Amino acid sequence: MLKTLLKSSTRFLGGVAVGFTLTAAATAQTDYASIEANPGIWSVSDEDSTVYIFGTVHILPPELDWQTSAISTALAESEIVYFEADAISQEAQAQMMSLIPQLGLNQPGVTLSSLISEDAKGYMAQVAGRLGVSPEVLAAQVDPLQPWLASLTLAVTQIQARGYDPQSGVEAQLTAVAQDAGKQFGYFETVEEQLRFFAEMPMELQIADFEVGIRQMVEEPDVLSNMVQAWAAGDLNYLDELFNDAMADSSPELYDRIIIQRNINWIPQIESALAGSDDAFIAVGAGHLPGPNGVLQLLEAEGHTVTRR
Repeated sequence: MLKTLLKSSTRFLGGVAVGFTLTAAATAQTDYASIEANPGIWSVSDEDSTVYIFGTVHILPPELDWQTSAISTALAESEIVYFEADAISQEAQAQMMSLIPQLGLNQPGVTLSSLISEDAKGYMAQVAGRLGVSPEVLAAQVDPLQPWLASLTLAVTQIQARGYDPQSGVEAQLTAVAQDAGKQFGYFETVEEQLRFFAEMPMELQIADFEVGIRQMVEEPDVLSNMVQAWAAGDLNYLDELFNDAMADSSPELYDRIIIQRNINWIPQIESALAGSDDAFIAVGAGHLPGPNGVLQLLEAEGHTVTRR
């Protein structure tokens, strides 16, 4: 089971912005097939090029049709497609699997169970029931993992058990289309950098975020569904409230580390893409776009005009 859990999480690590507070899919059924999705896409232009900016969701229900004509047109017009990192190719998957033993496993003699509270163990038992295994089996499988990796692995596994699929996520779908069209690819970060965003956090912070995340998986089952529906509706304000405000309140250090600082680091790279003569399509986690610390307002603060398409 551990190998399966790790494969689930490595397929999703390109979405590190979701963080430890990622929750399970809703227990109530959402009719995603009936949603007329219109996720937001923005652009920044200069004299000879346009950069399109699209917020993604890394794992989605297969029945949700989110590819609008505005998105397809922007992608078709772009010569190069940028993602946060290459987390999809076989090479990237192999690299992640080789790095996880170095960055994601506890030291000998240390277990996840020895680090977390009794309350967190109780929530883990409830998650085990949802996954159809005993609490003892689940605990034994995740005990070798550091809290950051255990949290991500449990969240993604529970989400997939609800029918969400990384292959239906935006990155996987865009990559397939762009490859068929012979597009160039660019990346803002490396796989190792993304892993280290989590692995190099102080253990106290990892434990605290694990405990917040495992509680939310049980107590707030509708959060992911609400996020997906807000994204599909192009409602940045609600998405900002659900995602960024919640993370900033529950874990300000994590929010600064994986949202604010990364957004700041991406602005010069976006400006570099704009400085060229080719049009570019930039796809990063939707949580990076809204709010005063989001990519869109940071670009405006640098003097760029950001237009919603």
